Amino acid sequence: MKRLKHARPSPAMIVAILALIVALAGTAYAAKRINGGSIINHTIGGAKLKKDSITGFQVKVSKLGTVPAANRAAHTYWAVVNNPGGGGNATLARASDLGMTATETGNAVIVAFPGNVTACANVAGRNNAGTTVPAAGTAQTNVSPANPNALEVRTYNDAGANVDADFHVVVVCP
Repeated sequence: MKRLKHARPSPAMIVAILALIVALAGTAYAAKRINGGSIINHTIGGAKLKKDSITGFQVKVSKLGTVPAANRAAHTYWAVVNNPGGGGNATLARASDLGMTATETGNAVIVAFPGNVTACANVAGRNNAGTTVPAAGTAQTNVSPANPNALEVRTYNDAGANVDADFHVVVVCP
């Protein structure tokens, strides 16, 4: 025991302690001095980034491409059609694209779109352009046999009889 009390550290121990102090000091110095501003652009790969650490703030939107599923939104058309009682008076209240038209012929309203809608899904519902509750009933759609860019929409009352009525129509194309 006496020998341990009065023993001096060996030269190897002194070198090891000195190396430990230098290593700790270097790490502390680096942690304080190295920040995002000192990293050279484009030197960190995506695999080195922490998951979910990049937000919209860091992303330059103009450099992004179209997400494949977002193409569906780019090929979606809609129209709100006013069709009061009486023949030939259907009009567009509003629509997704310029150049769309709504014309009434017989018991149908022909809604023309900017492109071919034969391979598209489409649906229409009785509704109106304002905030009042629409009358009960249904709307039926089919692609116009005379025009591949148009749908024929027929509206019916709750008893199933053909009536002139306002409607909304949506077309989603692949």
